Amino acid sequence: MEDRIAFLRDRTRLPPALGSHWQEHPLNLVVPFVDPALTARALAAALKLADGCAAEVTLIAVHVLPYPAPLECQEGVRQCLEAELAAVARATPASLRVKLVFARDRDAAYLALLRRQSLVVIGTKNRWWRTREERFAHKLAVHGHSVAVIKVK
Repeated sequence: MEDRIAFLRDRTRLPPALGSHWQEHPLNLVVPFVDPALTARALAAALKLADGCAAEVTLIAVHVLPYPAPLECQEGVRQCLEAELAAVARATPASLRVKLVFARDRDAAYLALLRRQSLVVIGTKNRWWRTREERFAHKLAVHGHSVAVIKVK
């Protein structure tokens, strides 16, 4: 099974010039957690993209809680999410940081967590319609982030 990579980017911004910039600042790769299988494929693609570069890879999971529920999550939900994230992180050969965040709005939480000039790699299923992850990738690109969408068959 071959994955397809589609890049979205803001056409009004130009990428920073190559040279000393890349040695001073490592590439910041962010992989949003979708589900264990898609996230593992997105992490593999992100590591392939960063091959030969100094890169910081971060796996971020945002769990949305409805407004009546307190943001202090129930212990069972947190443990389940941590177990899924740990399984994906253990399967990855490179070192990475893992963040688990509880928020009211998923998109606003990711926009607040992402640093400038991050490359976001999102895994999604290959469908003929626009998936939720593709809509999210478009929103990130509109806000000025570099986004790669990994379409898995």
